[in-house]
Amino acid sequence: MTSKIKSRFLGQILLLLLFISSSGCGIYSFTGTNLSPDIRTMSIQNIENSTGEGPSNLTQVVTDNMKDYFRRNTNLTIVQSEGDLQLAGQIVSFTYSPAAIQRDGQQDIASLNRLTLGIQIRFANVKQPEKDFERTFTISQDFPQNVDVTQLSTAQIEQLTEQLVVDVFNKTVADW
Repeated sequence: MTSKIKSRFLGQILLLLLFISSSGCGIYSFTGTNLSPDIRTMSIQNIENSTGEGPSNLTQVVTDNMKDYFRRNTNLTIVQSEGDLQLAGQIVSFTYSPAAIQRDGQQDIASLNRLTLGIQIRFANVKQPEKDFERTFTISQDFPQNVDVTQLSTAQIEQLTEQLVVDVFNKTVADW
């Protein structure tokens, strides 16, 4: 065989292997989502703060982070209501408690304080109702004793909610 025929043959083999490896059974994306092709829209309602605790913009930050994450990591169109996937929920806990107690003379002092944020999520899949669920997701973060958690910046709240958003994403569209 000439080198031209060999390289052509090798190219065809590689093309065939690429085709075979990319045509698996089921639906897959590089973000790990597992969505049926007939699911095209998602509605995400405001995640209201039912605790009355935390920064005044907590509802907005959590809701916006949720919408942004789903927009970036799926091909779904976010709609106001009645999406193929529907997500609603509320903030059910924003608690601040001592995490590491140390004795200073006769007094116990918290050297770290823990902020715990919990959101209750109701998820509905209109096309596959067996995937509906209601669940509470929580995240905690420790802060030094001199940090006032009532004065956290928007960036700090966004960082805290990031893992919650990933957990919700994984449960809803990645089936983890």
